[in-house]
Amino acid sequence: MANHKNKLDGSVHQAAYKFLHKLQADDTTLGLHIEPMVNARDDRARTGRVNKQWRAVLYKITSDMGNHYVYMGTYPHDEAIEIARSHVLKMNLALGVPEFQKIVDEDVPKIPATPNTPTAEQSAVAPENPEPVASEPDWENHLGKHWTQETLVQEAGIASERATKALAATTMSELHAVIDDAPEAQGLVLLGLANGRDFEEIKDELGLEPLEAGDEETQLAESLRKASVGFVYVGDNPDELKDALESKNFDSWRVFLHPEQRRFAEQNTSGAYRLSGGAGTGKTVVLVHRARNLAKKYPQARIILSTFTKVLAESLQSQLKKLDASVQQVQRIGTPGVAVLGLDQIAAQVVAQTEPKELTEATQKVLGPTANSLAGRTLNVHEAFETAARIAQPDLAEDLCHPSFLEQEYVSVVLAHRIVDETAYVRANRKGRGTALGRKQRKELWKVFHQFRRDQQLNNQVTFPEVATIAAAILEDRATQGVSLPADHVLVDEGQDLHSGHWAMLRAIVPEGPDDLFIAEDSHQRIYGQKVPLSRFGINIVGRARRLRLNYRTTAENLALAVRVLDGGDYTDLEDIPEDASGYQSVRSGPRPHLVAAGSLRQQIVEAAKFIRSWVDDGVAPDAIGVMVRSERIKDQVERGLRDDEALAPNTGSDSAVQIITMHSAKGMEFERAIIIGAGADQIPAAWQLADLPESEQHDIELRERSLLYVAATRARDELVITWAGEVSGYLTRVS
Repeated sequence: MANHKNKLDGSVHQAAYKFLHKLQADDTTLGLHIEPMVNARDDRARTGRVNKQWRAVLYKITSDMGNHYVYMGTYPHDEAIEIARSHVLKMNLALGVPEFQKIVDEDVPKIPATPNTPTAEQSAVAPENPEPVASEPDWENHLGKHWTQETLVQEAGIASERATKALAATTMSELHAVIDDAPEAQGLVLLGLANGRDFEEIKDELGLEPLEAGDEETQLAESLRKASVGFVYVGDNPDELKDALESKNFDSWRVFLHPEQRRFAEQNTSGAYRLSGGAGTGKTVVLVHRARNLAKKYPQARIILSTFTKVLAESLQSQLKKLDASVQQVQRIGTPGVAVLGLDQIAAQVVAQTEPKELTEATQKVLGPTANSLAGRTLNVHEAFETAARIAQPDLAEDLCHPSFLEQEYVSVVLAHRIVDETAYVRANRKGRGTALGRKQRKELWKVFHQFRRDQQLNNQVTFPEVATIAAAILEDRATQGVSLPADHVLVDEGQDLHSGHWAMLRAIVPEGPDDLFIAEDSHQRIYGQKVPLSRFGINIVGRARRLRLNYRTTAENLALAVRVLDGGDYTDLEDIPEDASGYQSVRSGPRPHLVAAGSLRQQIVEAAKFIRSWVDDGVAPDAIGVMVRSERIKDQVERGLRDDEALAPNTGSDSAVQIITMHSAKGMEFERAIIIGAGADQIPAAWQLADLPESEQHDIELRERSLLYVAATRARDELVITWAGEVSGYLTRVS
């Protein structure tokens, strides 16, 4: 089955499945009407009768391996005939992959203009005040440095006309105009080479191996059975056929994995492994497939698939069920199957399943002598630290009593080192913390931490990081006693947002060994906790770390804007190694983001409503549209404003409504079209986040604010709109 852009509505989809199911069982079945094409460019081309109006386009391969059919898609009758006559299925020997090629008699047309690159004729009649869009990003075409038209054709397997146009491209838009309709392997090779990547590296990532000329029928059959780039082998399994066809229509990631993604989903690791990559590169997809593969390979294994929040865990549950409903999902850790839970849910289960004596010992190792029953959770930690500081009255500068500073210091130093008294805190290693502290300052700070714990004990409350650290202590004690740990394999998403308690618990919950810990992270999406080097917790990933670079969700135009938001930030990965986003590339193109300056929030809502109405009129489902804002307060105002719009009122307040969420809530989500409201300088970075913080701590907050806007901008799959009032955020000044 080919991964072509061929979507079918419900009735045709069912008819296509019935047709293919019959074909799968017996290609001589009456009613299929598998017919060779007259005057076809490829004598393998066939069409089959799906119903009176629709026909399937197929290519029949006959070799020593038997008969194979390649399903290209289902189209209206006349269109199917034209496609089958004009396309050939052939081996690209230079890349070692099968591909479809359209043969036309007329001259190949010039590169079409993208929606935001008007032709001369369009420019002549353009309106006086065209709608502002993001500027074309600076880009250098590296093809001409190392390749010619001849070498691209002979060595890289690029079609002649496509090679000529790719060499002539001077902007990203022009390059994508060349590769958008190219066979997938050719497009990915051109994308990488034009961005300066090494050909051998590209071939390795894509699993491409050149072939010598041979029997093409056999080569096609063998290559297609290996699920080459752009194809998936279905075989004679009806369930796989149904899954592949449904995924082709809705969630292609379920079946059509990029070869590099497939490698990471299937490979065995000798120990902890880290997979990094920007938004939309498929890290979560790899984790879901890997969880499924481990469950199939080890039916009695206890597998944990986890992430930062319960909401994101629920999304993973849904994706795993879509991928393979037969995978046993369980609710409790330590049970054979896949437990898809948020990290704080896991910590709570460990604590709840612990005997009182063991729990008391672990709690005292973390919190010191205490009679805390841990019955409640402290939900407003900032307020709790404000209260503790007010009671303790430390002799400290005001910025060191800021609740954000106190919380970060408590989690990153006090809990991380399991400090229970002043002496240990005064001596503690604070590497990685931005603000230097002297002995006197530490003594004064300890007064606040002691008061905080005293208040917690009086209320029988505990914070979520404390629970995770206590769970880690419990599991570590069990390991030293030879007690079985509750997991055989652990997979973690959104690793950049985890705190020290999470990492200590993750290292303690699974024994060290093959396929023990698999971590997906993106330092550019860290919008919560502080940077925590994994080595501090005994998680050794040296030599076992790779980075995904190809973005399959976000268009090149939207990705370019999002990456420019990160410019100026010095990001490091989980091993404290500098990391930049310059190597990320998108395989899709689309319109440039719309930039809308407004006079007020009300005007921003009005402008957003205009976009939403036009999208809905064009057939976009309301729930495929996302509106993102910086805070809950702004969210309430936007919801009320859109509800007041008569045209949009039916689309608000229902399950099929436009989704209005905060930027933080957008993590892990994607939308067909997206709007960011409130990208002004007074909101991003948020002034209240920086107020009264030590100057040395503000840099980290600003990094997180950049990352928040980056996360929001990469939620849009196709079209992105950004609005603001007053002065635009400094993070956006380079994109307009």
